[in-house]
Amino acid sequence: MNTDFAFLDAMRRTGDVGADELVSSTFEKNEQKILYNLLGTNDATVSQTADHPVKHFLLQQKPTPQWFDEKRILNGQQFFKKYALDIMTLLGAKSLPYCYAASPGNKAIYLTEKMRSNPGKRLVETAHFIITVMQPGSFSDARLGIIQINKTRLIHALVRYHLRRKSWNNAWGLPVNQEDMAGTNLAFSYIILLGLQQAGFLMREEELEDFLFVWRYIGYQLNINEELLPSSVGEASLLELAIKQRHFKRSEEGIRLTEELLKHYKASFPLIPGYLVDAQIKYFVGDELSTLLGLQSSPFKDRFIKLINRLRIKVNKYYVDKSSYEKMIRNHYMLKEKYLGAV
Repeated sequence: MNTDFAFLDAMRRTGDVGADELVSSTFEKNEQKILYNLLGTNDATVSQTADHPVKHFLLQQKPTPQWFDEKRILNGQQFFKKYALDIMTLLGAKSLPYCYAASPGNKAIYLTEKMRSNPGKRLVETAHFIITVMQPGSFSDARLGIIQINKTRLIHALVRYHLRRKSWNNAWGLPVNQEDMAGTNLAFSYIILLGLQQAGFLMREEELEDFLFVWRYIGYQLNINEELLPSSVGEASLLELAIKQRHFKRSEEGIRLTEELLKHYKASFPLIPGYLVDAQIKYFVGDELSTLLGLQSSPFKDRFIKLINRLRIKVNKYYVDKSSYEKMIRNHYMLKEKYLGAV
């Protein structure tokens, strides 16, 4: 793990060479329609499509690293299943706001407009990615996790390709650069673990480490520099602190993205949860990030949410919902049908 600021500065100027070169060459050959079609192809049928460099890219898997441990991968995936519903809730209540607080990294999210124009669709797509890579066997057998990861690499490369041809300031670093990708990896792993601890779940250290290990391997397959992939919870905390010191600040993009996320939740949730959702996000991200993101205090809602969460903590210390994964999957397919028109 390398948290030296000079190294992190260099990582801001670095993207994903293989994915970037493929996207550039595809546009040069005027074959972007093939690229977009393959990105929209069902993962299970990618291998059946016509030969093309994009297809080969989607099916390729990086060599197994020396530190790979299949048992730890499976343990981490089982951990996800155990807490699936809470993890997906924390994704929206803690992980995404964490990403929004980091500037200039949030500028790429803001300028692509996906999170602002259709946050429901974006959330469903992110959930689909996580569900796929967290399925036991996702990196072997049909390698559906690898295909999802490589689609994400190409989507990131497309963002870099298009934004650099628009009003992008090179002083911000590359769009979706190595440091920002590492920060997102932390948001989906280490920050989720912090949220589960906030929620009162009693988890063994081995469980936490194995969940982080899965995301280390996912980050490796996403072609994130290995020096940005924590090998332990302790290393993750050091990288998170470095990124926070370097980039967490109040920004127009962070405030606007948070506003749009809240607008989506309030329109989608039942009346009472929708009314309380901003206070719940404030509870999980804390006062400092809440200020950076423009989240307003409401004494009544804040006190009420704290009371509700105290009660939940007491329950979570002694009870884990064994149907968490099934409930999460039902919710996901309901939302997938709503926002993607597919079941």
